[in-house]
This record gives sequence, structure tokens and C-alpha cells, in this order.
Amino acid sequence: MLFSSKYFIITFFILMFTGNIAAQVKLSSNIDAGENNVSEGFCVKSSLWGSWQIDKIRIEGGTQFDLKSVNDNFFTAASLLAGRKFLIGKFQFEAQGLLIYNLFSEPIHESNLGILTNIERKHFIFKLGTEFRNYHITKRGVKEYDIESNKVIHENWNLIYLFQYNLKPYDHKWNIGTSITNIDQFLINQETNPMVNLKGRYKISSPLTLYFESWYMSAGSLNISAGYFGYFLRTGVIWSPGLIK
Repeated sequence: MLFSSKYFIITFFILMFTGNIAAQVKLSSNIDAGENNVSEGFCVKSSLWGSWQIDKIRIEGGTQFDLKSVNDNFFTAASLLAGRKFLIGKFQFEAQGLLIYNLFSEPIHESNLGILTNIERKHFIFKLGTEFRNYHITKRGVKEYDIESNKVIHENWNLIYLFQYNLKPYDHKWNIGTSITNIDQFLINQETNPMVNLKGRYKISSPLTLYFESWYMSAGSLNISAGYFGYFLRTGVIWSPGLIK
């Protein structure tokens, strides 16, 4: 199942790469600060992002760095997304392929391959899809815990979702929005552990936009027993210089 899923997603990426050379470029950087039940105190992360819009095709990539955490790694995650817009009648949507690799601990790394549909309207954004998760036991983990089998653990057909409301249209100078989702920049939570996000942004000039986000992370909210898992605050800047040929 995993073998066929990988080739299916790779094929999905390849089929989307058709279009013109002129690209809409967007660069961004952000800082996350917060804590959760496994962070052993306050932690700080930073990430860098680049996005290219080529006609109907969007390619986006990012990297994450731990500035303060219990993780020994400095580089801790990478993400790649490719999307293509489609129009069926008057219904417009974007099909996306997603790859995330997360080095959240020395003994175990996690990879996620996903496919989802992104629907953007004047005030609403909806995302729905599925992903295939793999937990990889590293050489250090094998040695420390004397693991001889099951060095890769598979989870197939996990649900991805996002429901977001924005007070203003997306291209407005300022905006405030809220969302419930199980997906973030370098993280896909279990379906039963949604995150609540309150966000705001302000365009200070034509190419520069500042934004701020507050995230609450739950544990088992869709189960019988729900609880607190963590929170973090995010602030960042987006630089969008326009069309580059």
C-alpha cells in the first residue's frame, strides 16, 4: 500500500507542472514561541518559506530550525507543496500534493505524504484530504533501544482538514480570521486532535505584510475525553515583490 501511495503522489506532482515561465514570487519568515506537554518548557522555532505561482501552478517550500528546545537538532523539518488550480463550470479549487519531513526527536523521524483539495472563497477557506504517515526509527534509536524489527511504522489514509473564516476578503489591506484544523506548516496532527488558530495580518506597504497567529493545541477533542496539549504564538513577515519574468 505504501509503495503504491508514494508513486501515486509522485505522479500527481509531475502531472501538475505545466504552465508559463513568469512567476509570482513570495518569501516569508516567522518565529514560533510556546510550550506543550512534551516540550519540557518554553521552546522557540524559526522557519523560512518560498512560494512560486506560475500561471495555475503553485510551488511552495519551507524549512524549520529549533532555536530553543529539547531537540538536539538545529534543522528540524522541511516541507514541500505543489498545487494546481482547476475550474469546473463556476467551481474553482486547487488540488495539492504535500510532503513533510519532521526530525522532532533523535530516535524517531516522521514523514508525511498527502493529497488534498483547497477551496478558497471570499471569506472562507476549506481544505480536505488524506495523508500517509511514516515513523522512522533512526540508527541512534535502533542502538539505544535495541530495536530489531518494525523500524518503520506506517499509518495510511489519515484525514487532513481545515475550516477557516476571514473577516475581510483575502486581498484586503488588513484581515482577522480564525480556523480549526489538524495541519500546520510542518505538522499534521491526528484527526482527533484539532488545533484552533486566531490570526491577523496587516499590509504595511505594497510588498510587505506583517502577521500574527495564536494557536491552541488540544488532545483528544473529538474523543470522549478532551484535554489541553499546548499553545504557541507566531509572528512573521511576508515579502511579495510581484510578477518576475
